[in-house]
Amino acid sequence: MRRLWATCAAAVLLVVATGAPAAAAPAPIDIVHAERVQIGASTLTASFSRWPLESHRSLDFTFEPEGGIDGRTGLLRVVSPSGETEDAVRTIGLDRRGDALVLPRHPRARDVWGLDVVALTEEGTWRFEFTVESPQGTVTGVLPLRVEPAPGPPFAVSWIVSVLPWIPIVPLLVYGWIRTRPLRRRAGLEGWSG
Repeated sequence: MRRLWATCAAAVLLVVATGAPAAAAPAPIDIVHAERVQIGASTLTASFSRWPLESHRSLDFTFEPEGGIDGRTGLLRVVSPSGETEDAVRTIGLDRRGDALVLPRHPRARDVWGLDVVALTEEGTWRFEFTVESPQGTVTGVLPLRVEPAPGPPFAVSWIVSVLPWIPIVPLLVYGWIRTRPLRRRAGLEGWSG
């Protein structure tokens, strides 16, 4: 019997020890579309995990200048269709230089710059303005991106439909409150303070 327990314990430890690194590995980015941007004499490849772009749909962006990102700094200035720049792409914890984002390495593709799970909130033509700084100098480029309307019904309709099933609950709560009032009075529970 001890041998059986020892074998089972060894099997469980083996599964836990080999399964943890595989579970901890980040999922690769599923790139479905890429655009090339002319920056100076070279190019920058902007890749997307969803295409065509739709407003309010999260996606991953990766940005890779020709020759890689080592020894370079990437800045991205995003201009929304309404002209907003400062918070056009709402990101948490990213460094800024003026109204441009300092591009970090993508968390799941460490060899390129990128933004992880970002949504563009307006439909229309967005402008991604890139600046790549390197020891050889600074180059810039612009990528216009067309963002389609959000899929599905408008937000107001979605909220109304989602709230409709809860409307009958309010009268039921009021009815229950009124019906149990005599019971609460008899039990001395009418006041909320102790």
